[in-house]
Amino acid sequence: MTATAALLPVLLLLLVFGHSARGAECFPACHPQNGFCEDDNVCRCQPGWQGPLCDQCVPLPGCVNGLCVEPWQCICNDGWDGTLCDTEIQACTSNPCANNGTCVNLDTGHYACSCAPGFSGKDCQKKDGPCVINGSPCQHGGTCVDDDGWASHASCLCPPGFSGNFCEIVANSCTPNPCENQGICTDIGGDFRCRCPAGFVDKTCSRPVTNCASDPCLNGATCLQHSQPEHRILKVSMRELNKSTPLLSEGQAICFTILGVLTSLVVLGTMGIVFLNKCEAWVSNLRYNHMLHKKKKLLLQYSSGEDLAVNIIFPDKIDMTTFKEASDEEI
Repeated sequence: MTATAALLPVLLLLLVFGHSARGAECFPACHPQNGFCEDDNVCRCQPGWQGPLCDQCVPLPGCVNGLCVEPWQCICNDGWDGTLCDTEIQACTSNPCANNGTCVNLDTGHYACSCAPGFSGKDCQKKDGPCVINGSPCQHGGTCVDDDGWASHASCLCPPGFSGNFCEIVANSCTPNPCENQGICTDIGGDFRCRCPAGFVDKTCSRPVTNCASDPCLNGATCLQHSQPEHRILKVSMRELNKSTPLLSEGQAICFTILGVLTSLVVLGTMGIVFLNKCEAWVSNLRYNHMLHKKKKLLLQYSSGEDLAVNIIFPDKIDMTTFKEASDEEI
């Protein structure tokens, strides 16, 4: 038995029966399972753990090119083997390079493959097909496909809205028409939009609209959805109301009132015009008689003794009258 193997049981006993106090009082706090805090604010680690916070495992003593996840482990790095990871191995021993590729051992224990012409990849597993040799022939963002290089010619995987061998054809999303119920389709570049007729909604006009959902009928009427949407008819069933019918409706009463007021205004206007004409004639006659009396009095005041002839024009006839001035006594 080696010294390392004899040391393992002792270390395991220390790990099982070691101090079980937790380091929750330290700042920063120790690992709650792997350490405990003492009065000097220092973490004391359980066996198999190390570090300021007791959160680092202790590898197997003598482990050279390895690491641990749990205490006393020695997990070898790439290119090393053995209990203490002290035996260097050659990565190319397993011949990882395919298709006649040449394997090269690296200092880190890894390997690299030098691929033969026409092959690529970490292990030369990819064949350089038409997509690599000739480049991608696909348009509009199409993906070149050549069966990982083994296809005799390249093909294209086209994005939505494009078609053709090389995705060169812009597809019309409205052919055939995806809109139902006579909806009108509009292509929007790889997609479509439907203008739905009245009574239908949804992307493809497939969902009918129930006009009666808003309860449009009043006064106890029942709304019925028409079964033929192309007619766009909303049938309404009315129930008879037990009310007496008035002689005149409200609109008729208003019309009769307006006509009565207008008739009264016409009658009053006519009477006013007739009265004004009579009044004007009476005033004119009064002024005429007054003027005639005044002129007559003026003529009779002359005292020369001469005969005076006075022409008087009346409204309805013309006559010539001769006045002879009388003496002052006869006046």
